[in-house]
Amino acid sequence: MMRIIISIACLFLALPSQAGYLGAGYSLTSTNSYDEVDDGYRFDFGTELTDWLDLEWGYINYGESRFDDPTYIPADEDNDEAARFENIGFGDFGGNEFNGITSAETQGISAGLKFKKSVNNWFQLYARVSFLAWQSDTTRVTIFGAETPVDADGNEVNDLADATNINDCGTTSYCRLTEEGESHQAVDFWYGYGFILKPFSWVSFRTEYAIVTMNAIDYPKNTFEGITTSLQIHF
Repeated sequence: MMRIIISIACLFLALPSQAGYLGAGYSLTSTNSYDEVDDGYRFDFGTELTDWLDLEWGYINYGESRFDDPTYIPADEDNDEAARFENIGFGDFGGNEFNGITSAETQGISAGLKFKKSVNNWFQLYARVSFLAWQSDTTRVTIFGAETPVDADGNEVNDLADATNINDCGTTSYCRLTEEGESHQAVDFWYGYGFILKPFSWVSFRTEYAIVTMNAIDYPKNTFEGITTSLQIHF
């Protein structure tokens, strides 16, 4: 990620002198994969190549996204049903043990083009298409469903010291353990469109709807949608 940031910064500094802008904004975010997602923030900077075209870079932080814990369904011996988990976000299970991703903190940097259409001297419509190099740092969870303590012969016991089905928490009760997971990276297309209000030559207010679908190996396919309202300073 740091190599990409440095490369983009060098490219920006190498451009010929053009009118440019810096912006910062707050993003209201939704997702089709996670059960909860934080609102985020975003920074943009760019150069105005023509009256209708900008070259733009950005940084966006989507905050933390979270899955609800899956529901544990104990074994039903009367109906010959094994223990299982339902309402799984992203992960897999075997018997009374579930392993998966419980949350992720996602951020990215972008480079792209913004196509503008001036309605008058203070109002513009635009569409943007960018590459988004993103990184998501995950937290993994292991959940053990409650079991009846049994010995090596499968007989129920009252003393945990005699039980052979002790989980990693040292009990046969419900248990939840978390640990730092993998960091996932990829590059995907990031689209947006919106409008710009520019009451003065040096400042503008920008509202944008943006969408990106993130794809990576061993990572939940996820679409982030968001509305960002930002303030831009022009120079």
